[in-house]
Parts: sequence; C-alpha cells; structure tokens
Amino acid sequence: MGNQLHKTSRARIVAVSLAEELADAVKADLEERQELVDAALCVGQWLADRGLSGRWDRIEPADVLRSLDFLPAPERERFLFSLVSLLGHAAFGGKLALGAAKASIDKVARLTHEEVIRVFAETASAHLHRMMTLAEPQSMSA
Repeated sequence: MGNQLHKTSRARIVAVSLAEELADAVKADLEERQELVDAALCVGQWLADRGLSGRWDRIEPADVLRSLDFLPAPERERFLFSLVSLLGHAAFGGKLALGAAKASIDKVARLTHEEVIRVFAETASAHLHRMMTLAEPQSMSA
C-alpha cells in the first residue's frame, strides 16, 4: 500500500458522495452539510467542464476559485475551507493520492486571505506529509 499512496489516483470521486460522507463523519449541521455539498459540486463541475470528471487529483484551486468570482469574498473563503476539508477527507480515506491532496491544499493555503483557513490548510498539509513519509519504504541499513 505504501507506494500506492504517492501515485496519482485513477479512481473517480463522486462529489456529492464525498461531501455527504465527510458531513456524516464530522456530524455537520444542515448548513455545514450544504456548504460541503456546494463546494464539492463546484469542484465536480469545474472538473467536468475540462473533461476530467471525478479526477480530484487534477484540481487547480486558483482556477476553481476564479470561477467563483461572482460570490462575495466571505463565501469564497468558506469554499476554500470546505475544499481543504474535502481534499483531506478524500486523502485520509484513501480515495485521493496523498501527494495530490497535499499539493492542492498547499495551493489553497497560498490563496486564502483568512489566517484560520491558512493555518487549517497548513496543518492538513503537515499531516499528509507525515503520512507520506511514513508510507515511504525505509532503506535497509546494515
């Protein structure tokens, strides 16, 4: 399983299923659940528009965020928080390669204007990095 964690995931992720699974896991209230579903649908639509349906390993957070320019800044920031949550959940659950999730989460950390979201993204990235390090085969030294 170790090397599999670093490879690009070829499994397709169903946006709404991922959002509902995460919402159930964190016991999200109705508003939080809807924010997760909305964020997942935005990503799903962005991917579908590029012929990449379900390929969460191909997300470009800045491009997805640009597609939401019509939203007020606080709603775009909530989207970024939800995106980090969804990416982390997918990676920790084995649905998304750790490296792909970490790369996207690192991009979100650089995009956000909110300190709390940046710290959340950096913390998730650090956990993914640790998981990647632990998954690497250890060299055998005699």
